[in-house]
Amino acid sequence: MKTLLLIVLCAASLSLASTPNTAHALAFRCDSNLIDVGMHKIEVLKKCGNPAMRDQRVERRRSGMRQSNSQQDASSRQPNKQRLTSQYEQEMEIHVEEWIYNFGPQRFMQLLTFENGQLTKIQDLERGQ
Repeated sequence: MKTLLLIVLCAASLSLASTPNTAHALAFRCDSNLIDVGMHKIEVLKKCGNPAMRDQRVERRRSGMRQSNSQQDASSRQPNKQRLTSQYEQEMEIHVEEWIYNFGPQRFMQLLTFENGQLTKIQDLERGQ
């Protein structure tokens, strides 16, 4: 019984040690305003003011992937072997912006990720300065 308890405690401590330093949140407070996932960046800017840092980039993403099995042609060495093929339906450009708000040493900094102007992710960072 003691061995089982020791194994469980070791596994729990390893899983805690392997978690990243950032935590995801669905919302946070900026003064008395609630900021939550789904808001437009203009709303966040009105409620929180300018962030301490901004970064932006364009990502190309594919959506609507199709996979199908097809027979190889007769000229192939293995004519009866199935082959998996993939086709991409659409490639899109996503405008990604990351903002960091620093609320001072009493609170965690917040990393906000916007995709095409909409808030998609909120992450707690380390304490501010």
